[in-house]
Amino acid sequence: MHKKASTIYDVARQAGVSVSTVSRVLNGRQSVDPGLRARVQQVMQELRFRPNRLAQNLYHHRSNLLGCVLPDITSPYFAQLFLELETYAFERGYTVFLGNTASDINLERTYLHTLAEQQVDGILLLGGRSNTCGVTQEDVTDLHELIERLPIVTVNGDLPGPVVVSSVRSDEADGARQILMHLRSQGHRHVAFLGGLSEVTSTVEKLRVYQELFPDAPAAWTQLTGLTLHAGKHALSQLLEAPTRPSAVVCVSDLVALGVLTQARTQGVSVPGELSVVGFDDIQLAEMAFPRLTSVSHNYALLARQAVDQLIAAIAGEATPRHVTIPTKLVIRDSVRSLAADQGKGGRGAARRPVSSSGPASD
Repeated sequence: MHKKASTIYDVARQAGVSVSTVSRVLNGRQSVDPGLRARVQQVMQELRFRPNRLAQNLYHHRSNLLGCVLPDITSPYFAQLFLELETYAFERGYTVFLGNTASDINLERTYLHTLAEQQVDGILLLGGRSNTCGVTQEDVTDLHELIERLPIVTVNGDLPGPVVVSSVRSDEADGARQILMHLRSQGHRHVAFLGGLSEVTSTVEKLRVYQELFPDAPAAWTQLTGLTLHAGKHALSQLLEAPTRPSAVVCVSDLVALGVLTQARTQGVSVPGELSVVGFDDIQLAEMAFPRLTSVSHNYALLARQAVDQLIAAIAGEATPRHVTIPTKLVIRDSVRSLAADQGKGGRGAARRPVSSSGPASD
């Protein structure tokens, strides 16, 4: 036979107090005498009393559930960010429901409305429409209808107008500037930009900084091939067919950079001996790559904490800043070779013919 669970009435009876007093203790009211509070809590422990969270949530019109909608949970970047979001939300007393859209805008719409119908208290929106250039009026109207029902915070993305209560973003433009300036400090004057998509805002931001710092780079040195491992492989293959090649490449993400490293080995290009490679995102694989990949960290833990904090504040009806920017951090590893000592010798800093894919290049 299963033992019957203790109730609030059992606690009140054994503690010698009213049910309303137990209720005030449960809800953290400060009006309860400290000694009385300690007695009630002691009885709760003795009876192994567990409050009915469903009833409490109904009373407070809360579910203590958050929705998180993202494009691709298999992406190391989104997986790492979601882990931080979920961990911190749990610390704040919330459970997170995940909606993985497989980069399908229609599925994103379905998840957003389904989560709202499931009575989540708020939604964290990553990627998708929040990271797409030229969001349609239909999308804005659709999301505006949602925010009238519950708050939405975008993470590393944004939407026009009052569609979201807060946009929490890592400073990707500054991260791109840090990594490009690092390449310049190491003597690289000929740098290519690999990967990304022209309709994705994070690509546009990084590309803008690249074009500002390397305005004379040949058009063939910009290869917007996508955001995957295959995109990195394809980008380097295309680059090596150009009349000249750079001494370094900056990749839109670490995943693209890993593809570049793979293709470099296939085509006999030594990294960093012949070509320096840098990534972006500082995913865990960056530390395990060979050579270990220089990258930019989003400061994931702080990014997640700020996003969850802003969403919970909005749920409580508090005012939240429309934009929150998280500083990024350059992480220097082994994939960049310094050419500073070679400057003035007419050697490594100059643009050259691509290496042949027929055999390995020497360091």
